[in-house]
Amino acid sequence: MKDVGSVRTAALRGDESRPGAFQASASIVQAGFFCWEIATGEISCDPLTLALHGMPEHGPSDITDFLAAVHESDLVDVRDALGLIAKSCGNYQIEYRVTSGDGRLRSLEARGRVLPGADGQPARMVGVVMDTTAVHERHEAERRRFHERATRDRWMRELTAALAAAVTVRDIMAAAQAGLRAFGADALAVIAPEGSRLAVVASCADDEQGEDSPHVLDATARTLVEEALDRRAPVLVGSADALVTDRPHLAPLARSAPQAWAALPLTDSRGRASSCLVSFPEPQEFLPEERALLVAAVGLLAQSLERAGMYESEHALATELQRGMLPRGPLTVPGVTIAARYQAATSGMWIGGDWYDAISLPDGGVALVIGDVQGHSVHAASLMGRLRTAVHAYANEGHPPAAVLERTNRLLTELNTDPDRALFATCCYIALNPADGTLRVCRAGHPAPALITPRRPPRLLEVPGGLPLGIDREQRYPTTRLRVAPGSVLALTTDGLLEAVDKDIDLGTERFLRGLRGAPTADLETVVDDLLAGTRREHGPGDDVAVLLARLDRPGRRG
Repeated sequence: MKDVGSVRTAALRGDESRPGAFQASASIVQAGFFCWEIATGEISCDPLTLALHGMPEHGPSDITDFLAAVHESDLVDVRDALGLIAKSCGNYQIEYRVTSGDGRLRSLEARGRVLPGADGQPARMVGVVMDTTAVHERHEAERRRFHERATRDRWMRELTAALAAAVTVRDIMAAAQAGLRAFGADALAVIAPEGSRLAVVASCADDEQGEDSPHVLDATARTLVEEALDRRAPVLVGSADALVTDRPHLAPLARSAPQAWAALPLTDSRGRASSCLVSFPEPQEFLPEERALLVAAVGLLAQSLERAGMYESEHALATELQRGMLPRGPLTVPGVTIAARYQAATSGMWIGGDWYDAISLPDGGVALVIGDVQGHSVHAASLMGRLRTAVHAYANEGHPPAAVLERTNRLLTELNTDPDRALFATCCYIALNPADGTLRVCRAGHPAPALITPRRPPRLLEVPGGLPLGIDREQRYPTTRLRVAPGSVLALTTDGLLEAVDKDIDLGTERFLRGLRGAPTADLETVVDDLLAGTRREHGPGDDVAVLLARLDRPGRRG
């Protein structure tokens, strides 16, 4: 049988010699009998058949009058069905709708058998008319419940996947917001006791109700949350009337925008209690299946929020630890303008090994240093701190660039005594004399520095190098000597920036050089900020990044 509103004519198979050899397709509340004379259009029927069509007990009894009662959207199909009936004998079934006296649509089903006349041609149809409104409504309700169940099941799968991938509170609440409509809800808030008061820890609202996200709790919210916390059990209020019945003091608020509420208690891994309050714009039944899904969804949300809180705390700790190992404050050297930045990789305890430094040398020059210890861990960060200190000490002793790297390399190979914890590091060391612009450059497996001069586009310097630090204790590092003009800018970075473009170092290098155009006359602080902002915006920080820019000032000019 088709959905409500369809009209169907079907030959019902059975014993042609038994006029009554068919059965009703569903349990029928009311049924009337009829006989339709095809040639004259006259219909003989009982009062119930007339009543089902909204016609008076002694009303007309012609097929035209019955067709007038059919809903206009079904009329064409009914006429076509009658045309088929008039052409051949057999069993037939028609489904159609009429408008009842109260304006509601009523579904009817006519089943009958077309009998032949003396000439063997179809002469009359006899059968019954049944009121199938209740059957259709029940089928429609079942279809709607099945659709809602499938939608919620799909949303639960999507929510589980989204919460598993989310690492920040913002991402988690965005996932929750996307699923509010699946439950027919319009707002959600996670609320926790803070001393003697309740505070909203996180909240979201349906897109259309975004401005009403419950940052401030009203009396209804506080009451329901306190009940859930006290009872340690869900508090479900299906309507405003139910709210007033059990809590008369909330009557003034019962006609506010929400019309149903669910307060569900939460407990984290440390035993701390909180509650999730969900509001609905329409009354709710809170059937057992819906209640179970709601409790499961809120439980997933609570676990994710706890994990996100730990992640963000760890990330703040990691970032502070990382920055504590880097130079504090601006790097200042006479005759040179320097801008440097460090950008962490991701949330959580992903402490990286990138570092930068500017070291005043005994001969009046400055050492520009950038390095990257393999991996992301507390061990990598600790090793980075030791290497930075070693480079700083060797440079202050007055050693030339190659000797600084060779001594640091031997130190790292001696530290790499445990094969399972051995790490290597890359480094680029530039000794710059601001007085005459001479450079001495050494590389240990690190990307080459870039040079930007006032009259030439940015380019990478052709600087031969050696193996990364910590691999070969006897490694030697060649030194490249050159001179740069005043106004020139040296740019050093780690591979986290160069590989930010889909891990393609060629594309990343091209983007890096393009971002350095105009650096000889620009504010270097702005240039380095723009380089990092472009990486975050377009590709996200897949690795930590260190950048150092240094401009040789023109005589009499600073900054």
